[in-house]
Amino acid sequence: MSVKKLRIAVIGTGLIGSLHAEIYNENNLAELVAVCDINKKAVKQVAKKNNCNYYFNYEEMLKNEALDAVSIATPESIRLKPCIMAAKKGLKILLEKPLGKKFNEIKNLVTRLKKIKAYVAVNFILHADPRFRKMKEEIKNNKIGNIVTYFARRRGNRLGIEYYAPWTDLLSSTLIHDIQMILELSKSNPERVFAEAVIRECKKYNSHDAVVATLKFRDGSVASFETSWVLPKNQPEPLDPAFNVIGDQGSIIIEGSSLGMNILTNKQFIKPDLAHWPTIDSSVDGALKKNLDMFVNNALNNKPPIVDLHSAQLAEKVVHSMKESIRLKKPIKL
Repeated sequence: MSVKKLRIAVIGTGLIGSLHAEIYNENNLAELVAVCDINKKAVKQVAKKNNCNYYFNYEEMLKNEALDAVSIATPESIRLKPCIMAAKKGLKILLEKPLGKKFNEIKNLVTRLKKIKAYVAVNFILHADPRFRKMKEEIKNNKIGNIVTYFARRRGNRLGIEYYAPWTDLLSSTLIHDIQMILELSKSNPERVFAEAVIRECKKYNSHDAVVATLKFRDGSVASFETSWVLPKNQPEPLDPAFNVIGDQGSIIIEGSSLGMNILTNKQFIKPDLAHWPTIDSSVDGALKKNLDMFVNNALNNKPPIVDLHSAQLAEKVVHSMKESIRLKKPIKL
C-alpha cells in the first residue's frame, strides 16, 4: 500500500526558502512539487538541486500544480497576496515569521486567513529544539514552581547588519522567537513593555544595532531581553543565544547553539551552530528540519499547528509595541 505524501511547493527561495525546499525534498512523507521566486537564477538552482518544477510567478504555480500545501518564505513585505491565494485554494500553509512589516498589515492578514478558516502553521522553530521541548514539559508539570523571571539573549555577529538589516530588523527577525516562546510559557497576559535601542550603523535602515527590553505580565512576573548583531565576524559562536526561566522552586537554563561542541584547528576556534539549521552529511538538520517535518506530519493527519496565527499575532503585537516604546521613549501598555 502506497503512503500518502504531502504535495508541497515553496514560494520564496532565498536563504530560508531554499532550506525549506531541501528539507521537504528529503522528507519521505512529502513530495516537493515546485519552487517559485522572482529571482530566476536562484529559483532555477534550487529546482535543479531538488529535482522539481520552478516558476517565476506564484499565481501561475498555484494555478498549474496540484498541491496540498505551500511554504511561504518570501520577504515579510510581500507575504499577504500569496498567502491569501493559497488559503482560498484550500492549501495548508507553513508561513515564515514575521507575518508582515506593519502591525495593521499583520492584523489584516490574520483576520482574512481566519475568515477563510485557513490551516496556517507559523514557523517558530524553537518549539522543535529538544531543549525547549523539554523545558516546556518541565514547566507544564510545575517542576520549577511559579515563574518569577525570564531572560532571553540572542546576539549575532556583524553579518546580520550586512545581510539582514537592509530588509528586516532585529526584533522582527530574531528576538521574536524568544518573545513568542515566553508568551506561550506564561500563564498570564502581557501587560506592559519597555524597550531601549542603540542606533548607530543601522540608522540608515531606520533600524536598531541592539535592543534591551522588559515585558511585565499581570501575574507580576517579568521577562528581560537582549539582542544585537554587532559582534565581530570571527566570534566563535555565530549566534550566541541564552534562555533562562527562574521559578520559586527551581530554574531552567538553556545556553548557546553549539550544543556543547567546540572545534579547534590551527586556523580557528569555532562553536558551530548545531541547534537551528546545521548542514550535516550534506543535509539540513536541526530545529528547522524538525519543525518542517512536524508540519508535514500535522498537515497529513489534520493535527493543529504547533504555533497558530493567534499565538504569532500576539508575539507580533509585543514586537511592534517594543518598537513603539523605542520611538516614544516610554513604556507601552498592551
